[in-house]
Amino acid sequence: MITGFNEIDEIIMKDQIVEFYSEDRDLLTLFYHRVIVLSSPVKVVIVAERGGIDPTLVERFENIFQKKGEIYIRRAFKAEDVKPTIEAMGKEMIIIDPYHHKRLYTQIVSAIRNAGKVFIFSAMDREKEGSIFGLHTSHSLIKLTRGKRGFSFRIIKSVTIGDIEIPYSFWDIYGKSEGEGLITFMK
Repeated sequence: MITGFNEIDEIIMKDQIVEFYSEDRDLLTLFYHRVIVLSSPVKVVIVAERGGIDPTLVERFENIFQKKGEIYIRRAFKAEDVKPTIEAMGKEMIIIDPYHHKRLYTQIVSAIRNAGKVFIFSAMDREKEGSIFGLHTSHSLIKLTRGKRGFSFRIIKSVTIGDIEIPYSFWDIYGKSEGEGLITFMK
């Protein structure tokens, strides 16, 4: 699985469990749709009653990156469904908001630890809730923050590198930072 950002991919390359988090749900949603497309074929577990994957956004990223692959999706509606859903997916997956219900975290963390390579996307403030919901489980913990002209990845926890921040423009998430700008996309 990859993010498509070379610096980030290099940092997390050998990590089994990587968590990306942000309180900015829109930024996190854009980012995980990009990761899903670039990592396809991929298994995705969505922990929520509704929403999670926007098919038009998936299609947009498929067109941008010219990559189409199978995306296998399972949804865990209740907190009790999270562990069996993760276990049923096998090894290597993307999990969207596994701590959504804010309970049964020991069971959820146990399933994540046994799931092989996992990318987790959490819509929460890890600095406030981190110690409660499996912060110790992730090998790398990366915070996404929106700025005035772009966004940044802040490496909070990593086994290979210290606390750093890597900024990007908003166009980078769409893979359009290089070239002729919008004209490249319209061709």
